[in-house]
Amino acid sequence: MAIAEATPAEELEERSENLNNEFLASLYRNICRSLFEKDKMIFSFLLCIKLQEMSKEIDMSEFRFLLTGGVSLGEDWGPLPAAWLVEKQWSELNRACKLPGFKGFL
Repeated sequence: MAIAEATPAEELEERSENLNNEFLASLYRNICRSLFEKDKMIFSFLLCIKLQEMSKEIDMSEFRFLLTGGVSLGEDWGPLPAAWLVEKQWSELNRACKLPGFKGFL
């Protein structure tokens, strides 16, 4: 079905990309039909993350940090810089700054 519905193209790379996109959209539509409405967003998120991982567009260490907040190894991050900041937030902020995307944030 994806072959029939994909946009035709003369160039092999373009045709291959069109087939891939149509197959992915068809797969998404068919899977979403069997999901409850409340589960469609998480499925979409996981699919998006997997596609970004496969195309090397996402740093998986940053994604794991997003899911877990990092692992506390009992490091001493010094005194809290503000009264409204709690110890857990301060340690997560410091752990995040060890990731490449957050370098220099502090």
